[in-house]
Amino acid sequence: MRRITMKARADWRPGLRKYPYGVRAMGAGARWREDVRYEFTAQQIDLIESVADELYGMLREATRAAVEGRLFQPLGIRPEAARLVEASWHDYWAGGRLNERSGGLVCRLTLAYDGRDSVKLLSCNADCPEGLFAASVIQWNWLEAMFADADQFNGLHEALVERWEELARGVAGREHLHLTCLTPDPAREGELVYLAATAEEAGIGASLLPIQSIGWDGQRFRGLEGEAITWLGKQYPWEAMVDDAFGQHLRTGGMGVLEPLWRWLPSNHGILALLWHLYPQHPNLCRAGADEAALGGAEAITVRTHLGLDHAATRMTEHGQVVADTGPSENPGGFVWFETPHIFHQEGTHAVLDCWIVGDKCLGMSVRESEDPRVGPESAIVPHLFRA
Repeated sequence: MRRITMKARADWRPGLRKYPYGVRAMGAGARWREDVRYEFTAQQIDLIESVADELYGMLREATRAAVEGRLFQPLGIRPEAARLVEASWHDYWAGGRLNERSGGLVCRLTLAYDGRDSVKLLSCNADCPEGLFAASVIQWNWLEAMFADADQFNGLHEALVERWEELARGVAGREHLHLTCLTPDPAREGELVYLAATAEEAGIGASLLPIQSIGWDGQRFRGLEGEAITWLGKQYPWEAMVDDAFGQHLRTGGMGVLEPLWRWLPSNHGILALLWHLYPQHPNLCRAGADEAALGGAEAITVRTHLGLDHAATRMTEHGQVVADTGPSENPGGFVWFETPHIFHQEGTHAVLDCWIVGDKCLGMSVRESEDPRVGPESAIVPHLFRA
């Protein structure tokens, strides 16, 4: 893995005009930067893909263990929400058999990679991950324009269309999809424009509406024209939805939601401690626990709130000295301690890998980098390529 500085295109946006959704989705590319690229070998891509696939399977097992062990309170999930999560999981894990129609669309695993052979899970966002449009379309457009002789780990667009087809096939009410977020939010609105385009390629009608415009008539959720909403895709976190009126009506509203509520569990940062308990010493996991004592004198420690998804409050220390701290959280939901893994670091820049799972398979990757060692949600998304 090599970080290479380069001259960026004068403007990457015109290249998106060839896509019918490109202009409307551009807001989702606000964090895109291409004055640097990351180059991998084919063997490194194979390693990253296989690790991401295995980790996703482990996260699913950890979710099952959390539901069957009723570990909701330790994860900061209130009893009312826990009942909804259980019902959602049992729709998916029906009698021990997977019901793929109750599965998810897309999930993002963030991995620490040292550039050689160490790959470890930092977080999972299977609830409402951002960065998909940049990873799928902007990144591919960059490769075609700049390095047509190289390759890229990126089969995301085709996979999304196929996954929409799988999710809708034979399920009443999934002929049309409403997509929503809290507006105004150009980045999330751009992500929804792109998701709508991939759904429409799969033969599913799609329309966008602000989440604050979703109505409730006492029996059904309603859209802007008073139409019943039967299937809702969201860019809005479950932890903010389950405690309001929306959550209270979920059981009776006759509406399917993507991502389904059970996906909130693998997105809870407390899952890192449960994973370490289930798979102790696994080479792709960070040593993690519910308190610092579980780390046995680790020199580099990260403390993160359970709730907050990409914006979870995080404090990092090395040899007892604070090196990064976002400050406190109003709703932490508990805390997880884990040993900070080695990540790629060059010339004052830290980089992590975002591996994208569509359905249950890793089908693409993007790189995120920042001078901040947390490499948080405001970090730049930069392109990658590989050569055989």
